[in-house]
Amino acid sequence: MSISPNESSEPAAVKTAKKGRPFSEVMEDVDISRAAKMRMEYGRVKWLLSWYPQEDDFWLARLSCPNYPETVEALGQSRCLAIDSATRHMLDMLHKQANESCRKQS
Repeated sequence: MSISPNESSEPAAVKTAKKGRPFSEVMEDVDISRAAKMRMEYGRVKWLLSWYPQEDDFWLARLSCPNYPETVEALGQSRCLAIDSATRHMLDMLHKQANESCRKQS
């Protein structure tokens, strides 16, 4: 298989960065894309996900699900890092809730 002069095996982000866009802009696009994909995946299991920029250049992610009565919030340096943090907190809370439920049934 040969690659024509107009094609390349480089990832799209690398190609875009080489076209003169600052790396931070490329990474911003990647972050937005990944966050939107996570929102869609979480929506399939009826979890609600949102994110908001903060004044200090951090992001606030808010996550809620039908099995836990409270919304979990977490900060991160990017949308995805905030989402990952909120997800870990939500899973911790669900795990604790399940343990308490098992103890009550015993």
